[in-house]
Amino acid sequence: MLKTGLTRRETLAVKMRARRGSQRGVVMLEALVSIMIVMLGIIGIAGLLAKSTNMAGQAQYRTEAGMFAEQIVQTISLGVDRTSDDTLTNSLKTFEHQASGAKPCSFSGSTVNQSSPVGQLLMGARGDLQKVAGLPGAQDDGQQVKVETTDKINRVTVTLCWQGPNDGDKRNYQIQAFVH
Repeated sequence: MLKTGLTRRETLAVKMRARRGSQRGVVMLEALVSIMIVMLGIIGIAGLLAKSTNMAGQAQYRTEAGMFAEQIVQTISLGVDRTSDDTLTNSLKTFEHQASGAKPCSFSGSTVNQSSPVGQLLMGARGDLQKVAGLPGAQDDGQQVKVETTDKINRVTVTLCWQGPNDGDKRNYQIQAFVH
């Protein structure tokens, strides 16, 4: 008698080979998927690092602007003549710089004397002094010292504008103080 069919052992071997053939390449595919997941995580971390570096730079510029503005207010407060209310008002008006302007960071008007202490601080904020770096992209028309003396309020508002290397728009820092 001729045997035309496979034995049970042969049948199992054929099935095992068929299973192994369908599993081929799965380990490679799993490795590629896990590498892609790890790479996405690394790219995400790199993006967060770049964003945090940019935010740290902005915080540094804002801190420097605050220090310049505070120094300007202190210089004005120490430099006014307080002998009477009228002399205080007149004295405060001499510190005004670019007191008008409708658009933010685009001021106009009379300027303070560049050799005065306030003028020197404004120049330092722009980086126009040799030993002071100043704020990036700061310009004279982006600085304002506004004095309001109506009803003896004596409010001094200092606004400093700059544009960092990665900033799309100008940034500003504003401080208000009352001088009496």
